[in-house]
Amino acid sequence: MKKIISLLFLVVLSSCDQNHSNEKFEKKTVENKYSLSVPESLGVTTELNDQASLQLQNQFDEFYVIVIDELKTDFVNAIENNLLNTTPDLDGYYNATLNNFKKSGLKDFKLYDVKKKKINSSNAIVFSVSGISDGFNVFYRFAIVQGKDRYYQIMSWTEASKEKQYAERMNRILDSFNVEEAGYSKSKNHLAKDRTKK
Repeated sequence: MKKIISLLFLVVLSSCDQNHSNEKFEKKTVENKYSLSVPESLGVTTELNDQASLQLQNQFDEFYVIVIDELKTDFVNAIENNLLNTTPDLDGYYNATLNNFKKSGLKDFKLYDVKKKKINSSNAIVFSVSGISDGFNVFYRFAIVQGKDRYYQIMSWTEASKEKQYAERMNRILDSFNVEEAGYSKSKNHLAKDRTKK
C-alpha cells in the first residue's frame, strides 16, 4: 500500500512540474535599464549572486534566473589595463563571460547551442551550458545582450534532468529581454555606429 501511495505522489508531483504551458508571466523592470517577462511563480531573492541586479527563484521547481549588467566603459577599461585578454565588443564580452564561467569550478563543462541573434532588436549571443556543480548535474541557458551603455548577462538554470522540461520556458524569458536604457535606439544604424565608436 505504501508503494502505491508513493507512486501516486510521484505521479502528482511530475504532472504538476510539467504543466508550464499555460503559466502566467509578469513583466519585471529594473532601474530604467531593462525589462523581461518571467513566470509569476518566481519569487525575488538576494541569495543567488552578489553582482546581479535581478535575482529570482522557485526552489520547489528548482528554477533560477539572474540578470547581471555591466557598463561597457568598465569592460573596455579592464581590457586596456590588461585585466582581460579579449576584444572590446559583444564577441569579446561573450568570451570573457564564458572564461569566467569555466573558472567557476563547474566540472564536465559542456558548451552547446550557441547562436547569434536579435533579442527585441538588440544584438545578442545565446548559448547553453551543462556541468556538475557541488555534486549536482546542472543545465544553464544564457544570453549576452548588448545595450547602449551596458552589456547584460541573463542566466536561467535548473537540474540537468529538467533541461527539456524547462527549455521553452527559459527561451521565453530570454526572448522577452528588452533594453530600456535612456536614449537607446535599437535601429540597425545605431548598432552599426556603436561598433565604429570603439
